Amino acid sequence: MEILKKGVLSTFQDLGRFGYQSVGVNIGGAMDTLSLKLLNIVLGNYENEAALEIHFPCPHFQFEESCIFAITGADFNANLNGKLLRNNKIYHAESGDNLVFRFKNKGERLYIGVKGGFNIREWLSSKSTNTQLNFPSFSEKIVLKNNDEVDKHEPNYGVAFAHDYSNRCIRFVPSFEFDELDEDSKSNLLNSEFLISKDSNRMGYRLSGVPLTLVENKEMISSSVTKGTIQLLPDGQLIILMADAQVSGGYPKLGFVIENDISKLSQFGSQSKIEFKKISYENAIEIMLETQKYFDLIQKTLKFREKEN
Repeated sequence: MEILKKGVLSTFQDLGRFGYQSVGVNIGGAMDTLSLKLLNIVLGNYENEAALEIHFPCPHFQFEESCIFAITGADFNANLNGKLLRNNKIYHAESGDNLVFRFKNKGERLYIGVKGGFNIREWLSSKSTNTQLNFPSFSEKIVLKNNDEVDKHEPNYGVAFAHDYSNRCIRFVPSFEFDELDEDSKSNLLNSEFLISKDSNRMGYRLSGVPLTLVENKEMISSSVTKGTIQLLPDGQLIILMADAQVSGGYPKLGFVIENDISKLSQFGSQSKIEFKKISYENAIEIMLETQKYFDLIQKTLKFREKEN
């Protein structure tokens, strides 16, 4: 694939770089992990295969060889040689075909993957771009991993899956420090709207809303943090750590957003309003297992359709 026109903030992402937080290397990975997992299921790839995470305005791609590809995540009105494409469906591209994205319809991040994956160098067991080091970098030439001749028959199957953008509820499991909020702040956290500020990025989503306060202000010892951690800042505002979050922090941790809703949150842009809902650890596990069951069902259904074709 060749990049004929660059977009903004295009990176390679898999599910993240785990096991190196003790030496200060953050996890990184896709902001919307559910869309990435779905992409690889649709393509028949390994779950952790890297894809391109792109933002609008998007790059203009030209394929230099035949391949099977798919897109998931945001809806940016994708077109292949003028033909409108659907998310979560696989397509066949020939050498010389052009893939463009005309306008932003819904969401903030779109994922492009190819069957067999991209030929990207691993660093510390992951292909995710570390945005601090800009490695692996996103260049004007993207090499596919599998250069074998692909089947010219265009697949005609896909799946129905999309985040519910109308549901602004973000579910979280409270931490011990949630109980250190005063009663008014607990009520405000669970019954108020919060606005995603313009000062938000892959490291964290800063929120603006009713300031929250602790029963007792005290110095906190820095401890580990990760994607989904809700921190209370000194000014009483909140930040939700995202994919490129640091590995430790000293602000109070009020809770941890569940994976489903971190993925949904990653598709909300600045000035979007969200609400919080506190759930139990047991409920969070149930949601995770139900999601995995649903993805397993999609995978089995696609394999069955492939056999029929």
